[in-house]
Amino acid sequence: MSGSDWIRFTGASGTQLSTTPTSPNQCGAQVTGWYSGRMPDVSETITDGRVCFSWLDNPCQLSNTIGVTNCGSFYIYKLTMPPACPARYCTDTPNYPTETSTSNVFKGESFS
Repeated sequence: MSGSDWIRFTGASGTQLSTTPTSPNQCGAQVTGWYSGRMPDVSETITDGRVCFSWLDNPCQLSNTIGVTNCGSFYIYKLTMPPACPARYCTDTPNYPTETSTSNVFKGESFS
């Protein structure tokens, strides 16, 4: 992932970024990313929000800003590189948590 790309998560690995704090050493990474912003309610709107990266005892040790778009039945995310090498975004399926890593990002659809 270079710069920022629009990503849709699909499949068993999860359909959206985790929206609750993730523990370090999950999702195949030491530093785990979760979305701490508000999901857009209205279809076809873009919201900027913050992704927190959990490390040690701090659920938001590092952070970055991403964009989220509501596409009706799913979200797409404008993701940037995580702020540190051992960091990855974590995904889940609403009401059914799943551990995943950014390697799953590339199994989804990219909307560049």
